[in-house]
Amino acid sequence: MKEEKTYEIFTDASFDCKTKIATYAIVIIQEKKIIKAFAKKCKIQLESSTECEVFAIFQAINIIETNIIKDKSIQEFEISTDCEVAKNFFINNERKVKIFNKNIELYNKIKESYKRVSNKMNRENCSFTLKWIPREENKVAHKYSYSIFKNLRAKEYKDNIILLERKQLLKFLNKFNSKQCKVLIYLHLIANENKLILKKQSEISKSLEISNSSINRIFKELNKLNMLKKIKNGEYRLLI
Repeated sequence: MKEEKTYEIFTDASFDCKTKIATYAIVIIQEKKIIKAFAKKCKIQLESSTECEVFAIFQAINIIETNIIKDKSIQEFEISTDCEVAKNFFINNERKVKIFNKNIELYNKIKESYKRVSNKMNRENCSFTLKWIPREENKVAHKYSYSIFKNLRAKEYKDNIILLERKQLLKFLNKFNSKQCKVLIYLHLIANENKLILKKQSEISKSLEISNSSINRIFKELNKLNMLKKIKNGEYRLLI
């Protein structure tokens, strides 16, 4: 047997019921030093915070199996979670926790992974345990998970607000029959996801059947109103 190594692994997850945004974090500690810590967005659609907590533990188990377990080594792994229901999901053979009903394949995969790693570590002087800890003892993992979760949720909210404001603006402008409104609506329709307009004024003039001089005047008016910014000829950015 090689030198003994003990790994403390902390997991945590964050979940938004409305947007279904889910994130998880894993922190691996050895000899009281963090050797690996990260947080990610769950790419698989999850339905509850409990599913998210279980998924975090599942990802930690995958890391243990694929990157850390060494044959003929003395190793101890202890995964800690502040979700007792998630812990019980793994240690109870009966399906008492009703989760992953919409993804039985994932349910079975998680159970199989836990069983496989448990069997691998069932050797002399080695151990693999899963335990519950209170939230205050899981601050590092929670910080990682919530940080990325907060950023993703803020982005989702911002995108929804921008989409709503844009629809309302176009609806409002459609009530007016003017060249300025027609041009602004068209600019919104052709702008890319970064609000960039990659067309020359002459091309816009031709598309809208409005004279070049009128387009030039309207662009200057929009610029004064801080609604449009010229980057260079043929490239503009909407500011609304």
